[in-house]
Amino acid sequence: MPAPSSSMIERVARAIAGSVGADDWRPYVDAARAAVRAMREPTVEMLDAALPDMPDWGYLPEDWRTMIDHIAGERVFPTIYNS
Repeated sequence: MPAPSSSMIERVARAIAGSVGADDWRPYVDAARAAVRAMREPTVEMLDAALPDMPDWGYLPEDWRTMIDHIAGERVFPTIYNS
């Protein structure tokens, strides 16, 4: 398990590497970034799960996109694997 201080991109890259039986997570950074970017638009089901029984979602969709954009832009070291 990665350290709590590791970036979310590193965590996702490690999960992808683990799912294919690879020991080195670094080649999977681009795939991790693509997976995170694929989640940029929250689904209605996600928004409803976060704020059930609310008449609207307020700023939640924008907040979600801001968080995803931040994660997708994280730098991961070593830099030779950064995109």
